Formats: sequence, C-alpha cells, structure tokens
Amino acid sequence: MHLTRQLFAIMVLVLSSDWALAKTNPECLKHLGGGFSDAQCFAGLQAEVAEENKLLYRKIRSKIPASNEHAAVLDAYMAAQDDGVKFCELQRDAGAGWETNPDGSMYPALYQQCIFELRKIQNKFLTDLLTMANW
Repeated sequence: MHLTRQLFAIMVLVLSSDWALAKTNPECLKHLGGGFSDAQCFAGLQAEVAEENKLLYRKIRSKIPASNEHAAVLDAYMAAQDDGVKFCELQRDAGAGWETNPDGSMYPALYQQCIFELRKIQNKFLTDLLTMANW
C-alpha cells in the first residue's frame, strides 16, 4: 500500500510539471550564460516554433486552391527555410576556428540560437501570410 501511494505521488508530480509537457520554458532566454544550458534552451524553443510553423503551413496550404501555382511557391519557401538551417553551421564553426565538430561549450549554443532566430522569422512570415489569406 505504501509503495502504491509513493507511485501515485510521483505520477501526480510528473503530470503536473512542465517537464511532462515536454515544452521549453521561454524564461530560459532570461538566464543565458554561454553554456550548454543555452544550447538546450534554444534547441527546445526552436523545435516548438518549428512545430508551430508546420501547423501554420498546413493552414495556409489548405487555403490555396489545388491547381494554383502559389502552392508550389509556398512549398518551395518551406523547403528553402529548412535548407537555410545548414548555414547556421557557418556561425558555429567560425567561432571554433572553422572546426566542423567544435567541442567548446558556447558554439552549439550559437548554432541553436541561429536556428531559433530563423524559425522565429519564418513564424512571423507565416503568421502574416495566414492573416492575409484569411481576409
């Protein structure tokens, strides 16, 4: 009985915590210090923005008629944004003396920050586009 009560308490704790939701708290942006936790912060946030961007894309795509050429343009835009992430390696590797596998604690954070910023810009563009599509 005692073990059951402990397991129940652990389950309540897990289900009520932010960790159980697998979301990154944006508060982490207020506590950046150049270490690995910065990389985790940016990686978590950029993944969430990327998922939101996919939802926005699907909403916009559903508003474009099937035979309309703008569907292909939107698809190309999304592919270009995904391809653009590769260029974030330049910033990361430049800071590491152009090594392709930097082991410094701040270089992965630069890479993740770059992706996060690209995804935020993409999110604004898609949000604005959806607003226009809904007029």
